[in-house]
Order: sequence, then structure tokens, then C-alpha cells
Amino acid sequence: MSCTPREVANGLCNGGGEDRLDIGDTERRDPQPAPNPAPNLAPNPGLPAPIGGPGDALPPVLDENGGWQCLDPGDVPLGNECPSEPSPVPEEPDPEDPFVPEIPPIVAEDIASFAPRPTLPIIEPHGVAIMRAPMNVAVSTSTHTVGGELFDLPMSVTFTPAYATIDYGDGTVVDVPAAAATWAELGQQQLTPTETSHTYGARGVVTVTVDVAYAAMVDFGRWGVFPVNGYIVSQGDGVEVRVYEKQSFLVGSTCEEKPSSPGCAPIT
Repeated sequence: MSCTPREVANGLCNGGGEDRLDIGDTERRDPQPAPNPAPNLAPNPGLPAPIGGPGDALPPVLDENGGWQCLDPGDVPLGNECPSEPSPVPEEPDPEDPFVPEIPPIVAEDIASFAPRPTLPIIEPHGVAIMRAPMNVAVSTSTHTVGGELFDLPMSVTFTPAYATIDYGDGTVVDVPAAAATWAELGQQQLTPTETSHTYGARGVVTVTVDVAYAAMVDFGRWGVFPVNGYIVSQGDGVEVRVYEKQSFLVGSTCEEKPSSPGCAPIT
């Protein structure tokens, strides 16, 4: 007898009433219980699904180190390899590990172009000098920082005044502290000696120059701060100073009364 598809699906008919199945017939069986205990298998995306039933080769499982290993090393499922070591993970660069450039020793010539501009000295009294009386040279300096690039790296350099060299123009050259003050700043009277004063012994015109030497430090940011070997000298421009002679005479009349008296300027 023939079976309808519904009877075959519900197990009500074996297709021919015999204890066999013909071609095109189906048979319903109860599912087999899982083996006890059932293996704890982890899925492996790169290998076929496990084949049920005793005697079948067991697929590999994920071990505690992240690698695949076989439950039975003698079985290789379906001709696939069964690795026991985890695959190596390529190392990625550490974003926290910054590039460290090689910075050579820095000398004064390397940062000469960043040197401070020279400062003109202040000549007292009133830009002139009086022979055999102290004149004073004042110069204003300060610590300052400029930015730029050195060795193809961004940086900033800080200049700190170290000392000043004063050339008085008559053969006298001295090194003095970089901060040279005026008489007023020192609280002194005019024509009194200071650390930067000088006395001329002859009339004439002299050229006074002041060079300032700076110590420097170069800051490359995260790559560190480096000292500069040697001083950076900012060479000043010369200032002409006229040296006058002061004379005193005892006379019996004033210059208005007798213009031809010694020390009186001729009337033109």
C-alpha cells in the first residue's frame, strides 16, 4: 500500500507495510541519547562540526592558553591538522613609546641666530664724560626665551645674562655684572664711583661698547632640556662719548663783566 507524505512524516506508515524501507520511503526514529558524560567541546570556526556517535574522531578544543589542542592526539578529524600551540600574535607598536631623537652636544654657534639683540648702554652724566671725574655706564638686560627649530626639532631657548664686557674706548676693557644700574637706581649722587664707572684722563671723543654674555638652555619638550656649551655673546653697537675738561679759575670779575677772562667762552 502507498503512504501519504503526512503519514510518513508522523511515523504512521513505513511505505510498504514491510520491515524495510524502499527507495523514496522514510522512517522516523527516536533520537539516541547523548553519551554520558558528554564532552565539553568548544566550537572551532576553522574545522568541521563534530560527528556524533562512538568511535568518531573528536575535534580540537580551545585550551587555557588560547590554542587549539586535540582531546585525543592520535585522532586527526577529517584530515585536518590539530595544532597544540596558539598562533603567534604580531606585536603592535606601543603608542606610549615616543620617538627619541639623537641630540648632539649643543655649542654656542648652533643657537647664535637666536641670540638676544644688543642693548645700547646709558652714558651718565647726560651722555658725556668729564675729564678726571667718574662717568657711569648703565645697561639693562633680562632673562628671556625665544622659540624656533634646531636639528629639525621644535625647541625653545632661554638666555640668562651672565656678565657684561665694557670697552671704554681708551684701551680700558673690564668684565662687570650684567645688570649695570644708573646712579638714580643705585641711589647715588652724580659723578660718584660705581662698579661700571670710569675716569678719563684726557679730552676727546671715545666710543663705548657693551657686549653681554648669556648662558643658554635649550628645551626640546618631551625630549629633555640641554645646556649650551659656552656663552652666547650679544655684541653691542658703539656709542660715541665726548670727554670734556672742567677748569676752575679765581678771577676778579664774572665772564659777563670780562668775557676774555680764563675759562670764559668767547662771545660770537
